[in-house]
Amino acid sequence: MSENDVKIYKSDDSESDAREKMAEIYDIVNMHRENGNLEKARLLGAKLALLTPSNGDSDMALNLKDILPQKYLSQDILYQIKVLLVFAVEKKLKEEINPDFLSIMAINAMHDKISEKHPAFFKNLTDGAAFTFYRLALQKCGEIDENIGEAFAMLCSAKKNTDGFVETGKLIWKMALDIIDKEIQMTKFEKVN
Repeated sequence: MSENDVKIYKSDDSESDAREKMAEIYDIVNMHRENGNLEKARLLGAKLALLTPSNGDSDMALNLKDILPQKYLSQDILYQIKVLLVFAVEKKLKEEINPDFLSIMAINAMHDKISEKHPAFFKNLTDGAAFTFYRLALQKCGEIDENIGEAFAMLCSAKKNTDGFVETGKLIWKMALDIIDKEIQMTKFEKVN
């Protein structure tokens, strides 16, 4: 028998199963579109893109002016705070919103809004390694808040007085998670059976 004589047969069952699974997914997506969940996810992501360190009076502003000493409000540190906020949003959306395509839609909407409003920041964010350090912090043994604070301090290049930066990172992380949780709860996604 030559190589040309070898034929590969696909099981009709596997093709049928794949078509059936795709039809199920299509139906689920349509149900979420019809009940408004797709649009809610998109709007939630766009709103959470506005979460920023600020002294403004927006409900998406993390007012740090009255909480942190002035030395923590330099442009470099504010940049690291914004990176941490974006990471916190992504983490909470992935954890709290199901099915996965809704959380992905919210995250993509956030990315689109950040890219539109702050293209240089978004390019740095996507090219940078900060998220890697935060992901490693989540996997590390110990208290997550402490691990995130340590990663924040390292990213801020805090060689002296790291405790202050660790505490700052922990505080920002906790404040961000509270705001994000409230926004997710206020979105009121519809249940799909």
